[in-house]
Amino acid sequence: MNRRNSLVLILLVATACTSSAADDVDAADEAGTTTTNGSSETTSESTTTETTSESTTTETTGSDIPPPSCDVWLQDCPAGEKCVPYDSTGGNVWNAYKCVPVLGDQQAGDPCTYAGPVDATDDCDASSICFDGTCTTQCTGTPAEPMCPAMTQCTITNEGVLVLCIPTCDPLVQDCGAGQGCYWANTNFHCLPVSEDIPTGEPCGFANDCAAGNLCVDAVNLPMCMGAACCAGYCDLSLGDADCAGQPGTVCVSFFEQGMAPPEYQDVGVCLLAP
Repeated sequence: MNRRNSLVLILLVATACTSSAADDVDAADEAGTTTTNGSSETTSESTTTETTSESTTTETTGSDIPPPSCDVWLQDCPAGEKCVPYDSTGGNVWNAYKCVPVLGDQQAGDPCTYAGPVDATDDCDASSICFDGTCTTQCTGTPAEPMCPAMTQCTITNEGVLVLCIPTCDPLVQDCGAGQGCYWANTNFHCLPVSEDIPTGEPCGFANDCAAGNLCVDAVNLPMCMGAACCAGYCDLSLGDADCAGQPGTVCVSFFEQGMAPPEYQDVGVCLLAP
């Protein structure tokens, strides 16, 4: 899969150093990622309201007749099939929906096998699709009020075509699976694949370029950075600046603005230059 078509590439937006690390590492997905909580609250100004592709598909499989479209929110395919995103152009970008047969019973969180974005079949169950090698639940409800299981958030990308329940996580604990890190993705911390495994202090371009336990921060917020941005480590505010001992010249700065940290993230900080 081309990761530039995936929600996991979080482009760094350079900002001036302010009173919180969240301001310093504000990020936006190339594909327009938006997120909401696991019940009904929407959190993005750009949440897509279009849920089905109206464009004519061009996939050819021995016939000029495109596969029928479906509604991912309604899951209105015939029995034994599921509505999934696929690439109607023969490339590598999810841009439409079609019904495919349910070929397996792997559940959310299980490893999976994917036939690619054109065929779009996998061995996941009816409620999930194979995303980055793991069965991932598709959001239910509506674009305005998406719903997901506990400890996940609905993430809507690719102009509303890809709607996935991405697990949330703790950046201080790094409680994600193998090959993943806990990264900030627009409105929450999510388990996302580690794309480059760049160590602390080295130049980076995207949030998940950095090794797990780090995030990509604009260079002006760091004492020494040889690029436009570099990886900086998370720190525990309850431990104070001592938790940044391995990153000389930095102090532990709150990731969130004062009074804005959710209860579960009260102690999340980042090792940055003193504000």
